This record gives sequence, structure tokens and C-alpha cells, in this order.
Amino acid sequence: MTARRQSLVFLVGIVLATASWSAVAEVAEPPRTRILLVRHARSAGDPFATPERPVRGYLADPLGLKQAQAAAEALKRERIDVTFSSHYGRALQTAEIVLAGREVPIRVLPALREWMPNPSLKDAPKAAHERLQSRDAELYAEETWKTELGEGTFEMYARIVPPFLEELGKLGIHSRMGGYVVDDRARGLSVAVFAHGGSLNVLLSHLLGLRPFPVGAFSFEETGLAVVELEERRGITHPRLVVRAPHDVGR
Repeated sequence: MTARRQSLVFLVGIVLATASWSAVAEVAEPPRTRILLVRHARSAGDPFATPERPVRGYLADPLGLKQAQAAAEALKRERIDVTFSSHYGRALQTAEIVLAGREVPIRVLPALREWMPNPSLKDAPKAAHERLQSRDAELYAEETWKTELGEGTFEMYARIVPPFLEELGKLGIHSRMGGYVVDDRARGLSVAVFAHGGSLNVLLSHLLGLRPFPVGAFSFEETGLAVVELEERRGITHPRLVVRAPHDVGR
């Protein structure tokens, strides 16, 4: 065999070997289960309303509607298999706009409702909310674990986290040993959650193992997105926050 032919055979062998390894790597990499947390768009109307579906009139026109449409465009290549939403109108309408044209049912989970610092504030004027926030701003965070009549930090976690973990368990994603055990039927599943800045902060903090605290560790902008992937190691999957460039939201 001539030197030129030997070189050609060697190069072809390298190319085939590289292609084979690439194919093996692509096939061997297990699909990752993912949880997408999406805050609602700019709201309008009664923030505590729980309307019938389809939902209309709970996002600001035109800004809130444009935000929701932009989120739909950014997520159009994102696979979504299961969706949960707060029962408040602003979250449900955002979910409906983002998922328009998809055959993905929206499961309403009332536990995802936003923080209620004081039940009496539901029917109180906006000035009452502002007075409460102003008062709390003058306190140390540790002094605001619980308001006088309403829901405290630990109570909010207790209200949101167990029902959400129960729903994940029904899908085949079980909270175990500091991580998660994912059934075969749930591998590669993509779960979307549409809710509010406070309730999403609770979920994301819990998923990432951060302790409850009155000051949230995360701030979700309107239609802000956080993606949590479950990476498997020795049979246990562990959550990790995936940060992407805006142009790389979809896959």
C-alpha cells in the first residue's frame, strides 16, 4: 500500500471513528427532566380574581398582552408536556397565550396563588398595601417572618411546596434523599409553571435547596423565565438552574 493510500485510509478511519463517537454520545446522553417557571405578564383588573376559561381582560392592554405574545414567541420551540398555573386571572391568561395552538392542558393549582400578607387587604384600597409594605421596609428581614393576621414565610412554603411535590410525584418525579427519583415514564418530561413572583421564588428556592427567608433569593420580571434541569447521578437527579441567552430559550 502506498503512503498516499495509507494516509487516505487513516483519515477516513479517523472521520468514521469521530462520527461513531458523536452518534454514541448523542444517543447515550439521557434526556433531562426540566421544570420551567414563568411569571405572568403585566396585569390589569382584579388581581385576586379567579375567572372561568378562556381568560380575557386580566393582562394590561397593550403592554401585558405584548409581553405574553413575546414569551410565546420565545418559547415556541420549547417542548412543554405538562402545565400548572395559579388560578388567578393574570397567570392563567399568560399561560393560555403562551400555549395557544398547543395540545397541552393547563392544570390549575390554587396553591400557587401569590402571598397574602393579610386577608383583610383583599378588599382594601391600594393605600393599605402600600402602608404595609412601607412598615415592613423599616424592619429587619427576621422581624417580618409573619404579619399580624396573614400568611408568614414558613406558612407560604408549607402551602406551596407539598402540593407541588405531590403533583410532580403523580407525573413520576419523586422527591427523595435530597434529590429526585425520576420514573422511566417521566424522563425527559418538560413541566411548565405559570405563577407569580413570590410563589415562583418559593418554588425555585426549594428546588435549589435554599432555606426559607422573608427576602426572596430570586426576582422574576414580568414573563421572566427560570429553567431547572434534573441531572442524574447514580440514580438520583439533582436540580440545577440553567441560565440561557435570550435568543437560546427554545431548543
